[in-house]
Amino acid sequence: MKRPWKALAFLATVAVCALALSTSALAVGGSPSPARPQWRTTLGPATWSGRLTALYPGAPGDAEVVPVEVTDTARAAQRLRSLTATVPVGSSGDAETAQGVVIPGCLASWFVVTVGLGARALPATITPGGSYGASVRLLMRDSGSNQDACRGAAPAFTVTAG
Repeated sequence: MKRPWKALAFLATVAVCALALSTSALAVGGSPSPARPQWRTTLGPATWSGRLTALYPGAPGDAEVVPVEVTDTARAAQRLRSLTATVPVGSSGDAETAQGVVIPGCLASWFVVTVGLGARALPATITPGGSYGASVRLLMRDSGSNQDACRGAAPAFTVTAG
């Protein structure tokens, strides 16, 4: 009869020790880290800045323009400090499509992607559910070399809110 009680007492002691160690470990760790900003980025339909409807190396005024909207998805107002855009680069330096497929021979460095800021300057405080509008411009540089590998390709770009 005494044996089950000893086992329960032992288990209770182990549980109390584990609880004490876990709470002291939390106390040593300090305060919890601040919440990371929560943004949702939405891209609109692409338009073209000039008469061309495709990217051509070095063509003046030839840029794909895509509106972007960044929405605060947190429960509190957040500070939007920056918007950056980049062309994803595969392991060989080639650009990638929106599906993450490498475009062989079409170097990501041939593309320039810039963010045109919206009506408000950054940094800006965005209320919960509020948004900030901007535009992204993608153009293709003339490298002075054969760039036919990019013909008909659609390089992707990513927009990061910080």
